[in-house]
Amino acid sequence: MTNIIRSLKLTLSEVKMNPGIKSKLVVLLYRLASLHAKRVRVFYPITLAFVILHKFFNEFMFGVEISYRTRIGHGFVIWHAYSVIINSGCVIGKNFNIRQCCTVGGNRLPYPKHFIIGDNVSMGVNSCILGDDIEIGHNVMIGAGAIVMTNIADDHYVVAQKPFIKTRKFQSDAVRVA
Repeated sequence: MTNIIRSLKLTLSEVKMNPGIKSKLVVLLYRLASLHAKRVRVFYPITLAFVILHKFFNEFMFGVEISYRTRIGHGFVIWHAYSVIINSGCVIGKNFNIRQCCTVGGNRLPYPKHFIIGDNVSMGVNSCILGDDIEIGHNVMIGAGAIVMTNIADDHYVVAQKPFIKTRKFQSDAVRVA
């Protein structure tokens, strides 16, 4: 019983850390639905209802796809709860920060065999961690627009590749408005 109370207190403090009502609701519904993955028979009907609410609001209404089977440590913050996808096979450490339009996942079905993200990892806008059997270390910052497809050691920054700009001359007729 004390484990349940402690878990609820951690969930409430985590919900308070999230900015905006949408982010708070996404994290709360994810945490409540994740109780279903623990398979406690006594609470099965209640946790199943949380899974249904999680599916409806988070996936269909908000466009945030985080499986209730995904294991995410305490301190999970979604800065803008829009177009966030986290694969069900991921194991994510404490204090994970993610922003809008981010994807975390692998190609192997039903989920990657080994996909681990350490503590204190932050993902910038429109960044992705893709591939199979990937490990991201502790204290890693993934910059906006970065695509990570390999392991990253502890205490590293990952930045997006410098854009390739190709210039060409436009003909004046091509831009003419009638």
